[in-house]
Amino acid sequence: MKAEYGCNIPIQTIGLQLYDLEGRDPATSPVERIQWLSYGTGPGQVQLQGHRILLVDEVDDSRKTLAHAVSELEQDIEAERLQQKQSNPGQHWQAPELGVFVLHNKLRPKLAELPSYIMNARYWAFDIDNCWCVYPWDAMHIYDHTQTAEAIGLTGCRPHKHERRQSSGCPPPLQQQQLEEQDCTTAPGEAAAAANGHVAANGCILINGLAADGHC
Repeated sequence: MKAEYGCNIPIQTIGLQLYDLEGRDPATSPVERIQWLSYGTGPGQVQLQGHRILLVDEVDDSRKTLAHAVSELEQDIEAERLQQKQSNPGQHWQAPELGVFVLHNKLRPKLAELPSYIMNARYWAFDIDNCWCVYPWDAMHIYDHTQTAEAIGLTGCRPHKHERRQSSGCPPPLQQQQLEEQDCTTAPGEAAAAANGHVAANGCILINGLAADGHC
């Protein structure tokens, strides 16, 4: 992105855990914070004001941890706004713009919802059926992982026909016929290209969301 847009994009990592014991119900289990952002002006710290923030994850499954991350960020944004108002009453507050990008969105009943301002214009995803996703980076040995997937016919999955969600200024969506010709290993790149429109500017933050158990 630096070569294309001429700017550095800070990447921060957060960690949330929905459940870690067999038999616990994700619908009733609380989301636990494992790792979060460090706020301030020092090395490795961030400030949210005026930034275009993109929350990134590989799969939108139950949506419970993803919604929790958005809610926590919204609370942190409000806390930063109030802190500035108290310390610098005359200073103008520039609200951040929060967006979400996931490789795959499972078409299934969700346990939580994202705010409408995100879903209507700042949510980028590639819709798939409700199936279990095993990503190459989750495998202990990628070659064994690939051979096993090929042996049982799991080398790709059919995308779900859908209307891509994008904001103004993003690349146009693929035609429906093109969607049908692609599989889940390539099509998310198009959603990623659309998400680039959210972060392709100075003062952006990418937040990599990590669910400790792989459920999002």
